[in-house]
Amino acid sequence: MANIDENIENSVDLDDDISLPNTKLSKKKLLLIVVPIVAVIGFSGFYYSAQKSTSQQSNTNYSIVHNNSDGGAAETITIFYDLPEINVRLKNSSNKEQIAKFKISIELSKIEDISTIEAIASKLTDAIIAHTIELRPEEISDSEGMYWLKEELLYRMNLISAPIKISNLNFKSYEIVNG
Repeated sequence: MANIDENIENSVDLDDDISLPNTKLSKKKLLLIVVPIVAVIGFSGFYYSAQKSTSQQSNTNYSIVHNNSDGGAAETITIFYDLPEINVRLKNSSNKEQIAKFKISIELSKIEDISTIEAIASKLTDAIIAHTIELRPEEISDSEGMYWLKEELLYRMNLISAPIKISNLNFKSYEIVNG
């Protein structure tokens, strides 16, 4: 019986030794094929979603208005470029927190300026926040304060966009809320 048990164990050992390298080799081949395919699918999905979000975002940032003069020959355009909504906590001597929320649209006169403004939009937004954060609610709550804020922001934005002239700044929405 010992010979039969040894033959069975030897045959099992031989089968295990033969089959293990084959399964390891097939697993390696499978990994070499599957991993790159999964990686390509993942990268292509990420690239597609990134391109889709940037194309949707750039289409909604500006609008172009054609101004026809009565003379007929000279047609001018006005571009309204929308900056993202800005929320700024205002300086306050009391303990209650007040936040200024506003949306700003800037006016440009050349289509070529849009790409430059898109590139520096974050700098423009940062300049708006840096200036507004130092203001108290009383300074900008009435029409005189809003006019002063508009002129000051327009001056600072023109300094940042130096070769490009921002002709006007429009508040699309403006409110001071208690936070």
